[in-house]
Amino acid sequence: MNEPESLASPLSLQAAGDNDFSDEPLLTAKRASKALNLPLYYFTKTAKRKALGLPFYCVNRLVRFRLGELHQWQLGYAQKLHEEKNAAFDVGGTDA
Repeated sequence: MNEPESLASPLSLQAAGDNDFSDEPLLTAKRASKALNLPLYYFTKTAKRKALGLPFYCVNRLVRFRLGELHQWQLGYAQKLHEEKNAAFDVGGTDA
């Protein structure tokens, strides 16, 4: 049987530390969704992609992603959600 393909190059994590993602392969929406364990529509729907601020590339009519940039976005987005949650508790709880 065929081995499953890797979702990114072995240098991806090293490149993510340097914020230089130019050597990473471009991923399809399906592969990006699988790599980050996020719903596919986050990557395929234009409005959702822009609302979340996902980094993407348009190659002709194709939308592609770089795993390192998505990982950086995911860390930043998680931090933003955490700060918003803490701000809600400071104001008066999540139901206020």
